[in-house]
Amino acid sequence: MKNETRPIRLGMTAVGVVAVLLLSGCTSEAAGGGSTSDQDLSAFQAVVDEAMQPWTDWNGPEETPAPPKDVDLAVVACAGVVAGCVLPAEAAQEAAKALGWTATMYDGQGDPVVQNNVVTQAITSGADAILLAGIDPAQIGSALDLAEEQGIPVGSMTQGIEAGNGIAFDIGADYVKSGVIMGSWIAVDSGGTAVVLPTNDKEFASTVAIVDSAVDTLRDCDACQVKDTEYFVGSDIGNGLGDRIAQILQREASVDYVIGAFDPAVADMVPAINNAGIGDRVKIISNVGLTQNLEFIADGDVQAADIVYDNTSIGYAAVDQLIRLLTGNPLFETPGVTDPRFIYNEGAPQHLMTADNLEDPSLSWTADNDAVSRYRTLWGLS
Repeated sequence: MKNETRPIRLGMTAVGVVAVLLLSGCTSEAAGGGSTSDQDLSAFQAVVDEAMQPWTDWNGPEETPAPPKDVDLAVVACAGVVAGCVLPAEAAQEAAKALGWTATMYDGQGDPVVQNNVVTQAITSGADAILLAGIDPAQIGSALDLAEEQGIPVGSMTQGIEAGNGIAFDIGADYVKSGVIMGSWIAVDSGGTAVVLPTNDKEFASTVAIVDSAVDTLRDCDACQVKDTEYFVGSDIGNGLGDRIAQILQREASVDYVIGAFDPAVADMVPAINNAGIGDRVKIISNVGLTQNLEFIADGDVQAADIVYDNTSIGYAAVDQLIRLLTGNPLFETPGVTDPRFIYNEGAPQHLMTADNLEDPSLSWTADNDAVSRYRTLWGLS
């Protein structure tokens, strides 16, 4: 049943408590039924409880300049096979088409050379604006230089990066908070005794921020142990990544939690872990919110939790910021946000999903704040 209590507010409320709480000696019980530590886990529990509430807040703009007409928008996804890039890109394309713009999707194929080439192609084909999804701007410098020379604004989605170096803004959730939620859930679910294997992909700044933040959070869990991080790249997915992680887990028999870098990687890990016969021993927490991964959670199939993002909201917010740039107006700055990586994100929502609050795993999560209707109203479409 849907919990209709207060909205999530992960500022210096629950999140900040983790860093400053003076830990005391109360006994806690593991949600997963395992052994417990004597540490007071209430600060971690507060983060988890808050992150599982419906997101009803609207932290986006209350007004937007009149959208320009006849805009040719290029949307470049990091790779057509990486849903975490494709979903916000598709949402941005949908938003652009609602405005009557032309929106062309390009596949970066997970290759910086291809990504640089397709951005260049978009520029030479007459694009008025460009949105990147999950692409490291440092890898496409020559294309971004060309865009700047021609006065073409370039925005980014889901990278968790500061504006600059050819990028006007980035739209994505506060990925540092995502990591705090992730580490807090592991601490609570394990009763403060987790042995954790982090995995990470340095290709995505957002992924690095999430995993590093989760590891930092677990340092406040006295009896938790964190193993060395296992790094991979996107091309490893479907090419041995799952088997590699399963082999590590077989060698490291004490590990009972895995931080999945992101959902597509976890989809490779889950069957390999099951094939190794250790699916009942390990729990994975990941992020993005793909329906395949939500099915894992619903079925109790290795993955037990996910930090989910409203990719539709991210795509619409990116188009909203482009409207400002194309009309010569300043970008909208999210109230209360000071981290330069997230200041332009228009309050992008995030949420902790477990079997306890998962309703229909076949549906991607969207926040309960009517974001699409709000944007359409701001743009004069309804």
